[in-house]
Amino acid sequence: MRQLHIFLSYARSSEDQASSAEEALRAEGYTVWRDSDLPAHLSYAEVIEERLKSATAVLVLWSAEAAKSQWVRAEADAARELGTLIQSSVDGSIPPIPFNQIQCANLKGWNGEDDHPGWRKLLASVRALAGSEAPAKPARKKKASSICVLPFQNKSNDEVPDYFCDGLSEDIISDLAKTPNLSVVPRKAAFAFKGQ
Repeated sequence: MRQLHIFLSYARSSEDQASSAEEALRAEGYTVWRDSDLPAHLSYAEVIEERLKSATAVLVLWSAEAAKSQWVRAEADAARELGTLIQSSVDGSIPPIPFNQIQCANLKGWNGEDDHPGWRKLLASVRALAGSEAPAKPARKKKASSICVLPFQNKSNDEVPDYFCDGLSEDIISDLAKTPNLSVVPRKAAFAFKGQ
């Protein structure tokens, strides 16, 4: 397995920001892992603990929802103990105690721009922990194709809950986002068409 540079921790409501951060960090040449990469045959805790320990930096995307998440707080605490914690706030909220005592990059309003002050601050911390000698930095290429995964609608007579259909769309969006040279419309924009 290649060396893991960045473990990405976030709440579901920050999926779009997590995708943007993952893409930007990969463009810088870093390997990135987040929970959408969990294998189907292993327990969450087992995989997450192993990835946390192997990461040279753990990037926590704090939000109001992330501050309430036991998983995000546990991942942030493990990173703090290991000395690999990098914090950012995606909605302007302050990290919860005791993380509010550690510097936090402000990513509120960040849309993937390289020159955003919060992103520059965050990237400097990534370079300090994960090294600036990441594998050869590929040039950012313009995406050749775009795709939008619209929300699925249950057309059968079965009473399948909406969250099942939504989850299917989200999984496809996450998987397609990993495809090089393919621009995937974020979930929030795609789900604006739900029910239409």
